[in-house]
Amino acid sequence: MSVAEWTLMLDRLERDAERILASAPGTADIDDIAPWMPPATSLPPALADRARQVVELQRSAMERTRADLDGLKQHLGAVSRIPSTRRPEEPAYLDVDG
Repeated sequence: MSVAEWTLMLDRLERDAERILASAPGTADIDDIAPWMPPATSLPPALADRARQVVELQRSAMERTRADLDGLKQHLGAVSRIPSTRRPEEPAYLDVDG
């Protein structure tokens, strides 16, 4: 992989992380981030500092995503504790036609 190809990959990884960090709290959407495979060739030494910066940015994005997921789990837990307004043995709908 050439320096240009590595640069494009780092750009993409950086954009994905920045998009997560820029989203409103609780809304980090990771479903549309496409998976990627590490290249078969070594990182060019000239891009090592840039790659370290991207890794740090990705760590921040992962922490943010974990926090969003933890908040979602807490919300869903709270919602599941709300008692139902009907008993399960009661019909949910009334058939008036038939």
